[in-house]
Amino acid sequence: MTDILEMARHLLGLAMASHWLLLVLFLAAAIDAVFPIIPSEGMVVTAGMAAAAGHQNLVLVILVAMVGSVIGEIACYLMGRGSGPRLHRWMKRQERRQRLYEKVSTALHKRGGLILVTVRYIPGARMVATLTAGATRYSFKKFVVFTFAGVTIAYTYVALIGYLGGDAFEHDSLKALAFSLGMAFVIGLVIETSRRIANRRRAAKITAA
Repeated sequence: MTDILEMARHLLGLAMASHWLLLVLFLAAAIDAVFPIIPSEGMVVTAGMAAAAGHQNLVLVILVAMVGSVIGEIACYLMGRGSGPRLHRWMKRQERRQRLYEKVSTALHKRGGLILVTVRYIPGARMVATLTAGATRYSFKKFVVFTFAGVTIAYTYVALIGYLGGDAFEHDSLKALAFSLGMAFVIGLVIETSRRIANRRRAAKITAA
């Protein structure tokens, strides 16, 4: 077990010091926006740790992740815009997707692009939101503005978490990674729990009225 951990530390150290890390981060952020199968947040955390170790520049890490994500989300928006009715049929195949599609569509018209900032904290919801924005012909300019605001907030805090973890456990990259990912999970859990509580209270007020 000790040998496995040491090998993992060695590989993580190589990844953090690699000149290819920023390119991999850019690709991961772009692909994750369209096909949420690559955990780009984990890559940003790792890059944040690399910045704490002096291998990367923290501001550059955040900018690269932001640009990759914005490009990916614009591609997703354009896919939604071009799909139209086919997207709606695809959404209907799964009840959760259909509910999310209807919620996002309604929220875009009621609250504007704020939903594009907050929805990225709901697992799997970002892709549905960007596709829906395109399919419902939501203003492209507004979409870019709110998407840029969303990725700025999201990747700044994730990169900072990685940086803090790398700084706190500078001599053990595995502990730094575990600490950073754990902190990100807890913060995400708090945000999601708060959102659900707020939604329930809002629904209770509407029912009472």
